[in-house]
Amino acid sequence: MATLKAQNFNLEFSYYDLNDCNEIEYSFDIKLNGKPFFNPDILSKKDYFVKDEKFIVGDCLHYDWLMTFFIDILKTKKGGRTEVLEPPELDFEVITWEDHRAEKEKSWEGKTCAVGQSDGTITHEPYAETMKMFIPLWEDKIEFIIHFPDRIFDTQEYTAFKLSVTTTLSDLIKFVEEFDEEMRAFYRQNVDKVKYLGSGQYEELEITIKTKNEDRENE
Repeated sequence: MATLKAQNFNLEFSYYDLNDCNEIEYSFDIKLNGKPFFNPDILSKKDYFVKDEKFIVGDCLHYDWLMTFFIDILKTKKGGRTEVLEPPELDFEVITWEDHRAEKEKSWEGKTCAVGQSDGTITHEPYAETMKMFIPLWEDKIEFIIHFPDRIFDTQEYTAFKLSVTTTLSDLIKFVEEFDEEMRAFYRQNVDKVKYLGSGQYEELEITIKTKNEDRENE
């Protein structure tokens, strides 16, 4: 299990299994202060996407799309959003400083701010120069959003919602390292079904199963 720490939340991800089409399924759970975030009594009883009180998340894609999603964020420092079409249709979204940088820097143009000097005088410095000292803090901040559809709840009413938490770049890096270990263990476990090709890609292995009659004919 790989854990992304976000304030008092732990977002727990794991490789769960390969489905009948050899597409990857992941498990996902949320803990708040070490306790389950969801009361299991309110979750849908459709056990094909809730098992052992965890969400089973997959999509009709023959590549490691969730790991690729996180890796792309680290590579580009930009956010993004998954588009999961299979139940329970949980979407994960990330917003980073790079997503706001151009808009913020443009809003600073032509502005100044008062800056006190050591001799007691006040000067007016370019606003952009003053804001530069805060950029490292903003670059480290990541907003992580989980979009939950109404189908996850045991109710007839429309109750879709999203949970937004804040994490950091360093916590995301640590999480991806843990998730990478999970990934490698997963492929070792399924070495007879799929072969990992790198960069989120894998291929199915053709397995020939001989019948007892075929075995007798070859004896």
